Amino acid sequence: MQALHLGLRYEPCVTGDFREEPAYRIQAPVVNAAREHLSRPGHEVCNHAPSVRQVIHGRNAVLEAARAGRVIKVYRADGLGHDPRLDELARLVPVEVVPKDRLDSLAPGVNQGVAAELKPRREWTLDQLLKTNPSLLVALDSILDPQNLGAILRSAEVAGCDGALLPEHRSAPLSPAAVKASSGASELLPIAKVSGLPSAIVDVKRAGVWCVALDPRGEIPAWDFDFTQRVCVVVGGEGTGVHRLVKERCDARVRLPVVGHVASFNASAAAAALLYEVMRQRLPKLDHPDA
Repeated sequence: MQALHLGLRYEPCVTGDFREEPAYRIQAPVVNAAREHLSRPGHEVCNHAPSVRQVIHGRNAVLEAARAGRVIKVYRADGLGHDPRLDELARLVPVEVVPKDRLDSLAPGVNQGVAAELKPRREWTLDQLLKTNPSLLVALDSILDPQNLGAILRSAEVAGCDGALLPEHRSAPLSPAAVKASSGASELLPIAKVSGLPSAIVDVKRAGVWCVALDPRGEIPAWDFDFTQRVCVVVGGEGTGVHRLVKERCDARVRLPVVGHVASFNASAAAAALLYEVMRQRLPKLDHPDA
């Protein structure tokens, strides 16, 4: 009897609740073709589970991952023009030039002609992260949009964060879309998955780190809080914001005052604004370059 090894292709899920959708989805045309093949006599499915490789795309994201030592191999579409980023990639990791249609099948979407296969990401525990004596952390509460997730991680890395906390549930996965939106920052930041943010906040506070929730109805304007101390900034998702129990366990709630008719910034813009305020307070010379 002939065994059929399914050449399954996977694509990232870029929307929805992490508990409700897997991080990768088998593409429907492949499944339909397999079903048609299996309907013929004399075929059976091999029980071996397909291996899933983590593939990211986008020139900045791939380059940062390569600099961080996470890239196994880069796939580059033929016919690309000169780009210093491509030259640096060629010095850092093996590069295979492939036809554009093959690259598009490997990395669907706007891939900028570059994709990379990654080594497994280091899994950080919260305890391990706290033992690094972090000065600045960011915790994300129900950030379900991978674009927002990536953008916040990018802002966190730019602002000098020492790590990020992501809940195991109610969070967008670190999909290729999120990695690309982070411009590779997700490959540089230590990221700890936590079973629940309320209990994680308690552990962070025990480690001597102030926990501050970003809340449109917060009592303190962001610029009135002292962010020069060790602090964990907690950012909530669109619509829901930071959940009640998480806010109750934080030491303070700060707000970004607004003057327009819309009540608040979106999650990634608010996180960027607050993290810049943290950086401004820690680097006073940004206000007075000649000082």
